[in-house]
Amino acid sequence: MSRARAGATCLLTAPVSGKVETVDVVDLGVFARAWAVQTSRIGWLLGAGASAAAGVPTAAQIVGDLLLRLYADTFGLVRQALDTTDPAVMARVRAYYDGANGMPPLGSPEDYSAAFAAAMPDPEVRRQYLRQLVAEKEPCFGQRVLGAAVAAGAVDLLVTTNFDDLIERAVTDAHAARRGGPARLLTVAALGSTVRATVAAADDDWPLLVKLHGDFREDQLKNLDTDLQDQDAALRQVIFDSSRRLGLAVAGYSGRDDSVMAMLRDATKRGSWPGGLWWLTRDPEALPDHVTGLLTEAAAHGVSAHAVAAANFDETMAALGNQVQLDAGLRAYVDGLRPRPLAGDAPLPPDGGLPFPVLRMNALPLLNTPTRALRVAAPPGANAAAIRERLRQACWRGAAVLGPDEVLALGSPANLQAALDTPEPPSVIDIDPLAAEAPPHVRALAAEALTRGLARKLSAKPKIRDGGNRLVLTPVHRPEEPPQIASARELLQSAYGEPVCGLLPAAYGTSAAGNRRTFAEGIRLNLERRLGVTWLLFVPFTWVEATAEMAEAARAAARDRPIDPSAPWNTERWVRRRFNEKWATIVAAWAQALAPHTPSTVIHALPRAVADLPDAVGGAFQIGHVTAYSREAK
Repeated sequence: MSRARAGATCLLTAPVSGKVETVDVVDLGVFARAWAVQTSRIGWLLGAGASAAAGVPTAAQIVGDLLLRLYADTFGLVRQALDTTDPAVMARVRAYYDGANGMPPLGSPEDYSAAFAAAMPDPEVRRQYLRQLVAEKEPCFGQRVLGAAVAAGAVDLLVTTNFDDLIERAVTDAHAARRGGPARLLTVAALGSTVRATVAAADDDWPLLVKLHGDFREDQLKNLDTDLQDQDAALRQVIFDSSRRLGLAVAGYSGRDDSVMAMLRDATKRGSWPGGLWWLTRDPEALPDHVTGLLTEAAAHGVSAHAVAAANFDETMAALGNQVQLDAGLRAYVDGLRPRPLAGDAPLPPDGGLPFPVLRMNALPLLNTPTRALRVAAPPGANAAAIRERLRQACWRGAAVLGPDEVLALGSPANLQAALDTPEPPSVIDIDPLAAEAPPHVRALAAEALTRGLARKLSAKPKIRDGGNRLVLTPVHRPEEPPQIASARELLQSAYGEPVCGLLPAAYGTSAAGNRRTFAEGIRLNLERRLGVTWLLFVPFTWVEATAEMAEAARAAARDRPIDPSAPWNTERWVRRRFNEKWATIVAAWAQALAPHTPSTVIHALPRAVADLPDAVGGAFQIGHVTAYSREAK
């Protein structure tokens, strides 16, 4: 695909059914302004992406979970021991089922239905599974803004393929925020209550929410291709009738369901959608052929059809929330949903005063990394947790990560072979964690080694996690710390203005040992590549020791985790720090503690005792001392 930009809009050309079709692409601002003029004249079709920010799994995530259950059953494995966030585990699972062993190619429109049919052929089991996925979820920011638009009369029709009740709850919460005026009660029609949709549409009793695939609270749900071949006739007719007077905005929906797409095509052939057809997508160039075909067909029938470039549902609704007219109560409610800005005044970079606004960010440039690593074949059936446990028991001192069928490490090759009990000694390979195309496990190895190296420089404890690493400050264990460690601790202590380590009051629970719980300030660390540079991102937080109940739930990987009794204390602690000046001071202190030298600071990947071994493979990192900051737009 290719596209040529023309101001706020552009044309997307795509081969569809052997022809080259042209789709008009607009940015989110164009759509938001158009919607604010028409509001209730545009209905909404919402897919799984509209609930993803609320924690409801997308179709791809559900497919991954179902295949993992099948894989564990096929090979007699404990499903609980298989980590769905472990790329090596999921790579093996997907490789086994990708177009093989009863599954179509993964990513095809058929994989969702096939995974359900294979893993859960019983309809009642499928219903219970889906209910568990949506239970106890809370509406996300975008859903709450949409709920406010419904309460304000700016949305009449909502159509969704989702099973959850998050939109209904968002509308209810928005009504509670209104200051006077009659409530616009939302009519909800699903497969077990189709007559509600017919009556509401006939009587112009808006707003109306139509659930095409059912509601998790009802017995009737549709998630197999055999279920979805034909939409319920009554619900389908309501959509047809509504299309004669409304436009349609599609958000968070991939167009995977042939029945829904056929319904939209049938409505389009009638020259419907007077308010336009707007398909919101993260990447217009990646729209599937059936979507670009629908848009071009709609345009051929005189419909104003557009693809809208929008990063996600929350960003979309934030833009609409800025444009829509709301009463005082709802405006205060929507404005209150927005997170507090975390940027604040901070020293400018040393090249002098600059005539544009500068925002200092919590990221330091990573200039150099180790360029060699140890590689050894992964033990059969091992996952990341098992590898970490083997290394821990062997008192391994270094860094190691599990990748697709291999373990990469920095440290002693002899110690690595002994810890993993591999028949062949590790080989030495070249790596480049700073490369744009660096594999995820290569970047993960660099992140772990850098975290451990920084921990030695700061007298902090590293906590290595698959989803991101953390550094937690440790209490002073000796009367006289090394000067550099004492200086960093004093700097951070001054920035926070209160103890950076200590004990919680007894009212906030006890540890597994029955003692008062400890707390400490720390940072979450990640490596991210932006604007051609690899950055070390650091986000300050307060770590609190787990209670006995929390520790037991974590060990058992329980779905329902106990509530942390210290949560209110921790929240209140950070509320006081979210003011710009305080936040900027804390970010500046951590930046100086991590990279105290000019122009850069060197962090060794291995402790000296390991690095001095003759065959050790390590190296050093180099971190720039100037944090990321905004530049003037050209």
